[in-house]
This record gives sequence, C-alpha cells and structure tokens, in this order.
Amino acid sequence: YDAWYETPLGSLCDRLEKEAIFRLFKPKGIVLDAGCGTGNYTLEIARRGAKAVGIDSSFDMALFAKRKGDEEGLELSFVVGKAEEMPFKGNVFDGVLGITALCFISNTERAIIETNRVMKNGGHLILGELNRFSYWAALRRIKAIFKESSYSGARFFSFKRLKGLLSNGGFRDLNWSSSLYFPPINSRFILKLWRFFERIGCLLFPKNGAFIAVTGVK
Repeated sequence: YDAWYETPLGSLCDRLEKEAIFRLFKPKGIVLDAGCGTGNYTLEIARRGAKAVGIDSSFDMALFAKRKGDEEGLELSFVVGKAEEMPFKGNVFDGVLGITALCFISNTERAIIETNRVMKNGGHLILGELNRFSYWAALRRIKAIFKESSYSGARFFSFKRLKGLLSNGGFRDLNWSSSLYFPPINSRFILKLWRFFERIGCLLFPKNGAFIAVTGVK
C-alpha cells in the first residue's frame, strides 16, 4: 500500500484526496479511522491535533501503522476488528473517517449503522471512495481480470449510493467533494497538467472525479 504513495502519481493522488477530505472534515476530539490499513489517515488525523484511533481487520496492517506512528512520536491507538461489529461502546467518537474501506466490506449497510452507534450525537462521518463512473474504476476492474490486486474484490460507489447509505444510516446535513479528474497515467507530462484537468473537471463534471467524498452529521 505505502509503495503507491512513493510514486509521483500516488503522491499527487494522496495530496488531492486529503485536500478533498479535509475540506469537509475537521478532526477534533476522538476520531476513529475505520478500515485504517497502514495508517495513512490515522497519522494525518493525529498530526492535525485530534486523538486518533484506528481499526482494521488485519493485525499486520494495524501493527505496521502503529510502528509508523511511533516513529513520528504520535499518540495513536489501534484495534483489530471489523467495521460491521466494532468492539467499542456507543457514543464514543466525535468523528469517524473511512477512506477506501467501504469498498471492501460486504455488508455496507450494517457498517454504516454500526458507525452511527459508536459516534456521539453531532459527530461527523466522512467516507472517501473510488467513483464507480470514473475511468480509474474502469481501469482497476480491467486490471483485476488479468492480475490479482488489492482491488480484485472491491466494489465501487456512486455519489448517489454513498449519500443513500449515509441518509438511510441516520445521518443528516450531507455534503460532498470530488477530485482526481486527470487520467491514471504515471507520466510526467500528464502530471504537469493536473491543475488543468482538475479545473476543467470541477467546472464541467463536478461529480465525475475518480475520488468522491461524502460527509454527514449524526
């Protein structure tokens, strides 16, 4: 996972995705990173001053994330568990963040309801996923046919689907953001033009960015 962020394309995507997320979501209090993986966003939450807790079904990933946090001197907590049945009491978290995590969960409705349970009233949930109607998602589907990848069993979402999940899960005041309008090509020429692609994409196709973020309030 982390090797992707070290490539020019991966580094740019990470930066733009985080801009989209943190335009909508201001970490404060105790924040849960659901499906934290290797801790990319868990660490970012802590850097921004909130108390960060990560949960992931993989012990190895949670351990790797903890070691990364220790190297930076960040105070982080990690728990091994599933988003559909989290080992937390109710009304604990001021915010919950889930980035490209829902796409790997079979019972997405259950995960959203469980997220609502562990959040305080007035808390914010934000989800960031790959847009099913983007060429990024299409390319990942094609690659998964010929080669096993982390996205082989993933499901991608539309804005409508994500907003429906939050609304049906008891969240209100929904808001959204999108980014990554440039093609998924690790080319210096393409990457130099990313501002042009983002500007045109936001103007003409605001909901067709490869990365979509939706937030709601409990």
